[in-house]
Amino acid sequence: MRFLWNFIKYLVFLTLLLLLGAGFYAGNAAYTQLFTQPWDKLLAIENHRNDLDMIHGLERKYGWERVAVTSKDGTRLQGTYIESPSGGHKTVILLHGLYQNRTMCVPYARIYLARGYNVLMPDIRGHGESGGNTNDWGIHDPEDMDSWVALLRQQDPQVSIGFHGISLGAAMSLIYAGTPQGRDMAFYVADSSYGNVLELGREKLMNYTEDQRILTGMEVLDPFFQASMYYHTRKTLRDVDPASCVQRMTTPVLFLHGDVDRLIPPHIAEELMDRCTSPHKKLVYFEGSGHANEIVDNPEGYAQAVGSFLESL
Repeated sequence: MRFLWNFIKYLVFLTLLLLLGAGFYAGNAAYTQLFTQPWDKLLAIENHRNDLDMIHGLERKYGWERVAVTSKDGTRLQGTYIESPSGGHKTVILLHGLYQNRTMCVPYARIYLARGYNVLMPDIRGHGESGGNTNDWGIHDPEDMDSWVALLRQQDPQVSIGFHGISLGAAMSLIYAGTPQGRDMAFYVADSSYGNVLELGREKLMNYTEDQRILTGMEVLDPFFQASMYYHTRKTLRDVDPASCVQRMTTPVLFLHGDVDRLIPPHIAEELMDRCTSPHKKLVYFEGSGHANEIVDNPEGYAQAVGSFLESL
């Protein structure tokens, strides 16, 4: 009888060990998939990350300065710097969307140049002429932002820096805003940011299936995914999750979102607004606009919303 009891305990222990091993294996596989999937195809977005002819032409035509920094992990990052004709110490860092490059930021740059701001338009890691992995999801981006901020402060010790991000760039801005050094910025504008990349994935998945077992499986795998992520990066989702990072914000922030955005539903912007701990925050919806398309649909209204926010600082 004692032998049988010991044998049962051994089987239970072995089963648990196998289940844990399978969980960690699946969690690591899920972590790897997050950074290697062709998200342009999964999200049905166009891939323009290597379309650089326009920005190169504008740099030549207007004498805009090509700038570069090296991030903490040795990755070389490229960007364009535009000095305001009026001079001054105010600079905005514009961050483009997923599978885009700094060319996307040119229409936004005009808004800030008209208000006396210098403009820095980096290529986000893995996009345009910047090195690194395209699907970084905020793992290294805060360190990248540190490098760009350091460059601006080296050029002008009196510089006042704000961030304006679009889509992925908005999420990267909010992630940076939640860091200690990010709280030292002048302002943030977050246009069409996602809240949580895994929640976004779940929501997209449910558009294709109503099988609740898939969601249950994702929930079971979540702790193993998080453990794998921490093992590889020493970071958790809380560190790279805009919905969590806004809960550590103290800097003024303007949220912008199209009210018919099908990629990142409008309710995400409201949730970010509600979670945000900044005492100076505002949300503006643009009627009839899809994902990150507000500046195209309503350029005057967009410029007015940004300008009004800047004047309130």
